[in-house]
Amino acid sequence: MGRPAEDSGPAWLAGLAQIEADITRMEEFAARLRAEVVDNYAPLLTHVTDEMAIDLPEPPESFDELTTFLQTHRTSQLNTSDLVYFYQEATWGLATAAAEVSQLYEAADAFAAAKTADVEAALNKTAAAAPPSPEVR
Repeated sequence: MGRPAEDSGPAWLAGLAQIEADITRMEEFAARLRAEVVDNYAPLLTHVTDEMAIDLPEPPESFDELTTFLQTHRTSQLNTSDLVYFYQEATWGLATAAAEVSQLYEAADAFAAAKTADVEAALNKTAAAAPPSPEVR
């Protein structure tokens, strides 16, 4: 019995080897990643975001260079703050998806193939999901 059509992947990948994953290692990865977020990342998140939330005083309007610099600096602060915040969410989501897929297949025999749809469904429930295409934004 062959693989279902949904798991065949795109035609241009047909000649390439399959990706194999060790379910036990996936469970270990998920647990370590979650622990890393909880123990080492989350405790520092508030400190980092609080430090970045400090607003600098407005410069005199006649000082164009400083005004432009501070606007660019503020944009950089906001972008970095978003990355810091969403890193935690996406990392936790990736750990959750890995745990979910490993639980789905933990009782399967060593040669069972995870369905691509199961992996995509697990990732789509998280912040680790693929970003929307440029047309959707």
